[in-house]
Amino acid sequence: MKKLTAILGTAILCSITATASAAERPDIYVVKFRADDCAACKIMEAQLDDALGMVKSNKVELVTIDSTTPLKWEASAHKAFDRNFVPQFNNWVGLTGFVAVIDRQSRQTIGCVSDNQNKFKIANFIKSAANLPHDQTVSNHTGQFKCPPVFNVDPGE
Repeated sequence: MKKLTAILGTAILCSITATASAAERPDIYVVKFRADDCAACKIMEAQLDDALGMVKSNKVELVTIDSTTPLKWEASAHKAFDRNFVPQFNNWVGLTGFVAVIDRQSRQTIGCVSDNQNKFKIANFIKSAANLPHDQTVSNHTGQFKCPPVFNVDPGE
């Protein structure tokens, strides 16, 4: 009886933990591709920081992909693997100065922003992607949130 109670208690605790962690997961990943020697990154990062300050939601997680050094590159690969957006990592790692907005469930890229957009457009784009209240005048279906072409192409293709 004690074993059964212990097993049931453990199962209930695991269920509660799984439900809590699922509820805490973000809806979208804001993936910043950067490197220390990237001049455009400094501008983009300042705009992004301000935009994320306007968003302030646990539905959004900022993930940094840093290709400055091999060690940071490897740590970034682990982040991409843990969050299940490896295709985007493989496509763009090494390309810097932009942000990809990725849907956590579908694993699809919603769009990208760069230093060309101001903090208000970036904030509205992120809010719209996360289904948060946003300025309706910013359309996410325009070419302004287009992602860069694939940077890493398999030479065998």
